[in-house]
Amino acid sequence: MTKAKHIIALVVCFAFSLLEAFAQDIKTFQVADNLYFVGDRTFSCFYITEASVIVIDPLDSTRAQATLAAIKKVTNKPISTVFYSHNHWDHISGGKVFQNTDTKFISHIEAKNNIAPNNAVITPTETWQGNTTSYDFENGQVLELFYFGPNHGAGMTVFRFAEHNAVFIVDLVVPDRVLYAYLPDAKPKHWVESLEQIQKLKFEKVYMSHMRVDGNRNDVTFMQEYFKALYAAIDKELANNTPFFDIPYAVKLPQYAHLKNYNLWLPMNVWRILMEKSIGQ
Repeated sequence: MTKAKHIIALVVCFAFSLLEAFAQDIKTFQVADNLYFVGDRTFSCFYITEASVIVIDPLDSTRAQATLAAIKKVTNKPISTVFYSHNHWDHISGGKVFQNTDTKFISHIEAKNNIAPNNAVITPTETWQGNTTSYDFENGQVLELFYFGPNHGAGMTVFRFAEHNAVFIVDLVVPDRVLYAYLPDAKPKHWVESLEQIQKLKFEKVYMSHMRVDGNRNDVTFMQEYFKALYAAIDKELANNTPFFDIPYAVKLPQYAHLKNYNLWLPMNVWRILMEKSIGQ
């Protein structure tokens, strides 16, 4: 593992540990007759098909146990498949809760190739490649998977539930909050491009993995507008010859001041864009 990847792994491990330590008030949200989300401010998903249960993102062990309990309350069908949305531990470290000899763990190849070593994480038993694939379960229940290239984490997958004309967007769209800290292994420009591609998908409902579950296309647009405003404000400070290391504290986005963690994380968001602009990362 490179030094940079090791540092990223430590940061994600710290965040993941905090999530487990501060788990509280975990609830189950039924959004359709066979589609559920479980969590507090971070959400897993389970999808009940004719023959089995599909889990998307087991999260950490605490939330995975809560998800398993929620599944057992509504069905006795076996859990056949666990999908990983991407490589970050906070979304995949609870997989052992669902592990048995028949359960498949599936991710995009890029996610598997970039999972930092962690004994808590089950390595995917199957992978998929390319930009899109689909899994046809029973009675027209189709789960479509989309990969738009490097954006947030590695192998980031957007899931579309065909029967509900709905998408589950993990981490790429987070409502009611500024972007996470300094986006340690994100590719901001590619992230913006990915949001443009997501807008081209067919969907009416949007489900999200952080802050709140329910959303719609406006939440995707909101994320696009936030990025646009962030880039514009940084470009303005650069054009005004604001000293480089003062820019994170000079940038203000008052239209987003109501967002959670605005004061704490906005400067870090700015730092990440400045890194991209200064050294191409």
